[in-house]
Amino acid sequence: MIQDTCRLGQITVMFGEKEARPSLMIVPADMEGQVIPEKAASMSSMAQLHVRGDGHETPYSKGLTMLGSNTAASMRLTERKQDGDRVRTVLTGAHGLRYIQTLTACGRCLTVEAAVENTGDAPAVIDHAATFCLAGMTPFEAGFAPDCMTLHRFSSFWSCEGRLQSQTIEELNLETSWSRWATKSVRIGQAGTMPVRGWFPLMALEDTKRGVTWAAEVAWAGSWNMELFRQKEDLVLTGGLAGFEDGHFRKTLAPGERLELPKAALTVVRGGLDEACEALLDAHRAALRLTGEAEKTLNPMYNEYCDTWGKPTAQTVRDELRAVRGLGLSYFVIDAGWYGQVAEWGQCTGDWDVRKAAFPEGLKPITDEIRAAGMIPGLWFEAEVASDQSQVFRDQPEMFVTDGGKPIVETDRAFLNLTREDAQRHLRERVINRLRDDGFGYIKVDYNNTYGLGFDGFESMGEAQRRGVLGTYRFFEEMRRQLPDLVIENCSSGGHRLELSMMSRCDMASFSDAHECPEIPLIAADLTRLILPRQSQIWAVVRKDDSLRRIIWSLSATLLGRMCLSGPLHLLNDAQMQAIRDGVAFYRKAAPIIAEGSTRVYRQDITAYDHAHGWQATVRRGEAGLLATAHAFERNGGQYVLPCDVSGCVIDAVYAPEGCGAAIENGRLVFRVNGDYCGMGVLLTRR
Repeated sequence: MIQDTCRLGQITVMFGEKEARPSLMIVPADMEGQVIPEKAASMSSMAQLHVRGDGHETPYSKGLTMLGSNTAASMRLTERKQDGDRVRTVLTGAHGLRYIQTLTACGRCLTVEAAVENTGDAPAVIDHAATFCLAGMTPFEAGFAPDCMTLHRFSSFWSCEGRLQSQTIEELNLETSWSRWATKSVRIGQAGTMPVRGWFPLMALEDTKRGVTWAAEVAWAGSWNMELFRQKEDLVLTGGLAGFEDGHFRKTLAPGERLELPKAALTVVRGGLDEACEALLDAHRAALRLTGEAEKTLNPMYNEYCDTWGKPTAQTVRDELRAVRGLGLSYFVIDAGWYGQVAEWGQCTGDWDVRKAAFPEGLKPITDEIRAAGMIPGLWFEAEVASDQSQVFRDQPEMFVTDGGKPIVETDRAFLNLTREDAQRHLRERVINRLRDDGFGYIKVDYNNTYGLGFDGFESMGEAQRRGVLGTYRFFEEMRRQLPDLVIENCSSGGHRLELSMMSRCDMASFSDAHECPEIPLIAADLTRLILPRQSQIWAVVRKDDSLRRIIWSLSATLLGRMCLSGPLHLLNDAQMQAIRDGVAFYRKAAPIIAEGSTRVYRQDITAYDHAHGWQATVRRGEAGLLATAHAFERNGGQYVLPCDVSGCVIDAVYAPEGCGAAIENGRLVFRVNGDYCGMGVLLTRR
């Protein structure tokens, strides 16, 4: 039965109790009266804790899930208090463990903070502790709710981040068997410090019959786990830190000790996946820290990487500056390769000494020239690692993580042990001081591999990694403290850290390492569901052999996020530069909508991303109007009708190649293209 109900923003939180076990359910604020009584409470505790040696209540669970443990079953409500838009719940149970969870309204979603305390007299060995556990889905249908539940997940790998996968409960074989004994589980997660490697830490469950969708995301830059669990009629969604079976996490919690769990965000909406993802993005919006005027206006930028490919010099920077000076950009970023005295700069990562042959007068004269050209200078670091051939690694091996006493080295990278004070001091002296002393106002923080489960020095690999992730957060916070006007870019082989905890510590992020491939519009559109477009930095690489059609294709893709120009712009002809100027001008007009709007993606005949066929269109709606983009891929031509109503709008501006364009016919926007690989942007205003 329901023990307590509270309204937090647009969500009703319902605390149930079944056989004295407290459970958590959320529903849209106007739908609490439609909850089926038998679904109003769950045997799955809202505190999913697992202590070493725990058994499970349900058969066939060991090795399949860490949910449903004896400790979780023992948890009982001891305190609940609502204070405005926040409700705090405290449960206590076996081993003297206390679970504290705070839910706070955040726009259309809830943020979740949770912790575990040991109030007993003896140590307790924690193997698993979920930040949240949502039970009773769907609460609007009795029994098993067949043929109405769909699970949405977002797969991710290098240069193809955020691709949607949707499967029904029946397709996932999460139906119950005749005996109701079988324990069923679908788990996603990752082990390591690249949290968006394999999957985004987000799951959504849609009741297609009632038109209601639940969604949750975990905010953590290390190993994490999310799970959809079923035993009998009850579907349960949980998430948080990866436990012992997923992430080798095992922590001995001493009497009086407290374990802070990763934060999370939850939502439930009337609507489908798009509405649920848009609601979760309210947690991202709440964490935004707009650093300077450029972060308010979203003015475009330039990064020189796809010109020099890691071989910048004072001369290449000056050549590029001449080309971009008149575009009115906000940032000019010098990427990898500015450091080291040997031919292979990758061998010197971590030493961070300016390459004398490339910058004989150092970096300060170059940053002065960038600022004189009206831009903020930026610099690339892969700060948390060092080459296994670097001087710092040879001189101070104790600063780096080990496994069995041996340094962990992946693709020639050793990893700083950021639980150590000397490693934090190294970052202050070599990274933060370099930025300050040479006049940089922007840092691109890259991270191109992971040390995996964890390292030596703590009771488990997973606990070591948890401490290491907190060390990463400490470094980012120290940059903010010492350089409050610094703009921070989150990069990890492109998009391997595109999760809430890192996005909340950065101004923007590299959306992907997709630099020039034609599938960039597809990847960028996928990410509009998962990170704020205003934080999604999209490459537009232009080369001297590019046609005007190709240039417009590249620049129109950046309308799905932040425009980052790259390539040898100083080699372009007048017509090519004019296409860039036109694209930058169009982007500036569209920027208010990119900053504050909401996006819907429409596709036809898109199956493969590599050599895609068909077309994609997006519409972003904001107070200033509508921004539409269209990208037609292979085997295309003719016209495409956008399946949404734009009645009452007029076309204000179009950025398109010759012979292509758009018109409004019968309240629909019609794109006209004249062949393969045609991209365009269309701005509409309301009458």
